[in-house]
Amino acid sequence: MINKAAVRKPFLMKMWEQYPKLWKGLIDFGILMKYRTLDISKLPDKIVLPSSTVLYVDAKENRGRALLISGGVTQKRLLSFWQQAVEAVKPDYIIDIGVNYGECIFSIIYPKHTKIFGIEANQNLLTYISKSRDAHPNHSQIKIVHAFASDSDGEDKRFFIDNHWSGTSSASYMPAHHMVDEVSVQSITVDSLLNNSMENKVVLFKIDVEGYEAFVLKGMRQLFENSRSVLGFIEFNSDYFEKTGVDPNSFFEYLNQYFTIYVYKENDDIVKVKSLKIEDLHEMFGSDYVHTDLILATDAEIADSLTSNEKS
Repeated sequence: MINKAAVRKPFLMKMWEQYPKLWKGLIDFGILMKYRTLDISKLPDKIVLPSSTVLYVDAKENRGRALLISGGVTQKRLLSFWQQAVEAVKPDYIIDIGVNYGECIFSIIYPKHTKIFGIEANQNLLTYISKSRDAHPNHSQIKIVHAFASDSDGEDKRFFIDNHWSGTSSASYMPAHHMVDEVSVQSITVDSLLNNSMENKVVLFKIDVEGYEAFVLKGMRQLFENSRSVLGFIEFNSDYFEKTGVDPNSFFEYLNQYFTIYVYKENDDIVKVKSLKIEDLHEMFGSDYVHTDLILATDAEIADSLTSNEKS
């Protein structure tokens, strides 16, 4: 099954962009094998996830179709972390930045006291996100915000909606293929969204914004400084950082101020790093190109417990 991690490898990125019809054919084959039809009207528009929650998807769009094939699970590493983290820390606030269809935010049932926020810039996904929210047991606790998460508020940001694969929609670069809509989306910071209400709270967040992670995290400074405990999961792709012009070591210097950082290796082993530099990742992965996931924790004891569980 095609997953996001595979698509982001440099060789496959070029193949994905230059031969979109080939990739669509592979996904169509998966749909045909599972549902015995390619008739859109006969395909489901929702998936029952392992937690019994529901995820609505667009059966015409490739990532939606990939979710149908995989039963709603294309990022097992993230979902494993997310479910364990919610159970372990019982967060006061959940923040999912880069919701996409909501594979993460709708994957689990949350404590009744938790306030849940999702931020998504792709307007084409909002109908499906809203349906999933309305069907979720915690629907009254979930707020979905159509905005561009960044380090500033109220700016009109250029955003590329990838109609070939919604998961690679981004502000950092325009895909080489021409199935792209360029739109303007107003920016928001997480700090302004929460309006200082996170003081002395436990916060769990996930960021998946295709190279704009550094800007989003700068817009969360007050959250990091005022919360009692913060635990997060982010993607790091060195190719995207190059496209956005962000120096990785400046980014890691910022993170090192607040967090102990945990790095997923290619075999899913997790390495704890107290002061991360890009050179550490080059050595760890044996390549100048690095694509991995990071766990960020202000409370290393909690994260140590979680990462130990993931290894076992």
